Amino acid sequence: MVDRDKVAGILDEYRAEIGTKSPKSLAVWQRNRTVMPGGVGSLFRLADPFPMVVSRAKGARMWDADGNEYLDFMLGFSTMILGNAPDEVEAAIREALPRGTHYGQCHEHEFEFAKLFCDMVPGVEKVAFCNSGTEATMYALRLARAATERPLIAKFDGGYHGTHDLLAVSFGRPRPTPGLDGPIEDPVAVPESPGLAEGAWKDTIVLPYNHPAAFDKIRRHASRLAGVIIEPVQGAAGSIPAGPEFLSELRRLTREIGAFLIFDELITGFRLSPSGARGFYGVIPDVSTYGKVAGGGLPFGALAGTAEAMRLMEYDVNMESCILVAGTFNGNPITTAAGTAVLRRLSNEPQLYERMNAMGDRFRAEINRFAQEQDYPAIAVGAGSMFWMHPTRGPVKSVRDAHKGNGLAGAGLRLLYRKNGLHISPNHGFVCAAHTDEDIARLIEVHKAAMVELRERSVW
Repeated sequence: MVDRDKVAGILDEYRAEIGTKSPKSLAVWQRNRTVMPGGVGSLFRLADPFPMVVSRAKGARMWDADGNEYLDFMLGFSTMILGNAPDEVEAAIREALPRGTHYGQCHEHEFEFAKLFCDMVPGVEKVAFCNSGTEATMYALRLARAATERPLIAKFDGGYHGTHDLLAVSFGRPRPTPGLDGPIEDPVAVPESPGLAEGAWKDTIVLPYNHPAAFDKIRRHASRLAGVIIEPVQGAAGSIPAGPEFLSELRRLTREIGAFLIFDELITGFRLSPSGARGFYGVIPDVSTYGKVAGGGLPFGALAGTAEAMRLMEYDVNMESCILVAGTFNGNPITTAAGTAVLRRLSNEPQLYERMNAMGDRFRAEINRFAQEQDYPAIAVGAGSMFWMHPTRGPVKSVRDAHKGNGLAGAGLRLLYRKNGLHISPNHGFVCAAHTDEDIARLIEVHKAAMVELRERSVW
């Protein structure tokens, strides 16, 4: 039996050490709180014991306000696939800046950027730009409903697709009250926030991830189902990949019932392979949503698919029936310049993926071997350059499995990562082109040492 009071004291000890190490970060955050809600620009920047305040970042490293150096495996929540401040992106931005930061009109960079999407990703013939993943998934649902003339959308338990009302349900933050989220084979929609429009999220069906019962539930709603949206690898749930057979059957079934299959590739897009999850899994959806990597480190979102799937966005042809898509900053010239630089390099150097994915495989293999040999209740999961270690024996195939983990050990692990110089998200990590074999060895070393320390101190 774990002595929770003793463990709480140990975790507070780690928090105090981080506070001693980073007093400027703490002071800046406390100052921010006087003028910003929570002291942060996004909920997901909150961290235990307080957010890191970054002074600069380059390559695979980041430095906080106190000058502490960290190996960066957060990478702007997966965005910086070439590493922080890559030279080619900085050069592209410098070249574009003198011509203006914003036009609100068409410009020549748009074509090259859009053409790279179409050339790199199988099944993509048209792409529409926006400014965030939330916008992209919102437009994907609007397109599916308009094209099928059906009202319902299905998402998966644990999937995070942005903050709009239609999909801000059942992504598992925080752990729901047992029973509130329904049985594993038939989850119910649990609003993730007060203030959601009830009529919006009640048209959202929640499916079990990696579970065959999902297909039965889809069939039950087939006549009213406009589309199914899925993360091929659930990021915020802890880098949990969908099974290839599961994705293939989902593709077959949605095609059979005439519903859109939507891949949310905000994280997997241009990360798992040059063509994202489509190429990695060999499954082609009707449309995909993008952001992060493809924006080159600037605010960005996109919706892409076949010409037929995107036909209701042909505004000059279907003005009376087209869906509403608009945005002051859509296709911003600085963003498209940065994004073009990233996609051009990824297209020209596909060997980068072999190297990054091998480093992800190395982490998973070494951590799982260590956990098995030393009898730790831990399992490393992920796909390609996406990884995470869950403090549970596994298998971890869904957010429900992840929630069975040792929460105290998870909190201790995250504190020890930061204390020992790893900058990493609370629930998923990423490899970039700037990481070296030595960096991955250090990542593995810190994980193993943290596991040993928590066991020795009876936290785990």
